[in-house]
Amino acid sequence: QITFAQSNLSWQGYFSYTQIKAVSESPKTIYAASENALFSKDSSTNILKTTTTIDGLSGETITALHYSPTFNKTIIGYQNGLLMVINEKDGSILKVVDIINKNLPANIKKINNFTEYNGIVYVSADFGIVQFNLKTSQFGDTFFIGDNGAEIKVSQTAVYNGFIYAATNNGIRRGEINNPNLIDYNQWQVSASGAWFGIASLGTVLYAVNTAGYIHKCDSGTNIFNGFLQLPEGCTSFRSASDYLIATITASILIYNNQMILERQINKDQVPDMHSAFSCATVIGNTIFMGTSGDGLITTSLSGAA
Repeated sequence: QITFAQSNLSWQGYFSYTQIKAVSESPKTIYAASENALFSKDSSTNILKTTTTIDGLSGETITALHYSPTFNKTIIGYQNGLLMVINEKDGSILKVVDIINKNLPANIKKINNFTEYNGIVYVSADFGIVQFNLKTSQFGDTFFIGDNGAEIKVSQTAVYNGFIYAATNNGIRRGEINNPNLIDYNQWQVSASGAWFGIASLGTVLYAVNTAGYIHKCDSGTNIFNGFLQLPEGCTSFRSASDYLIATITASILIYNNQMILERQINKDQVPDMHSAFSCATVIGNTIFMGTSGDGLITTSLSGAA
């Protein structure tokens, strides 16, 4: 028996909360971004918090989201390269325009993903990777890691065994995370060819998925990515959270445990009154949070029990 708690909350203001673009989590709070607004819900207090353009968010299209428990800050990335940082302690919002102001074609500034490591957020963008310091809220180095230092679309990064791995539209590339000279493209090696959508570590293993939805597993000894599991279609989201690897495709959400055993699969047709596609998902405790492209955020239990 699958039960879905549909949160038909009375939203304040006229914002589209139906189109969920990205999710993030802390041990007890879910963070979700719609096209131009943000909301979070604390499971211990059930307090729902919304942040909208009225509160100072940009009206541009949100494309990425990350909450940092260490710094208690939420970072929002936009289609046009804008970055906004919400300090959850006092609610202040910082607008960071460094990427927008970069001397690059406007159509390659989109922010795709955030990876936090040692106080630095590695921002995956359509031109490469940028470091953002969470403590100082300042940008650091920019890495153009394409062939001969060219711009390259980076959809996601993962830090694994002392390296930062980047899933790009032209291979998986990696550099030593503590190398002070990563701005030199020669410091990056190609680990796998082809077009890649996502990369995430789970336990002691690194997984990557290509744009065709074929999940690969990295042999840490040889740094070779071997085909592991073919999904029915390409992913809309690929991430690890709470000891699970969560692969989202438009019709299903697949949740694997750290042995890569399929723990739970939720298909679109199991969800009452769902007319759109799955966009992203995460797990907190025994709850799965499922973002959709038109039906908001839907929850169900991981164990399948009501």
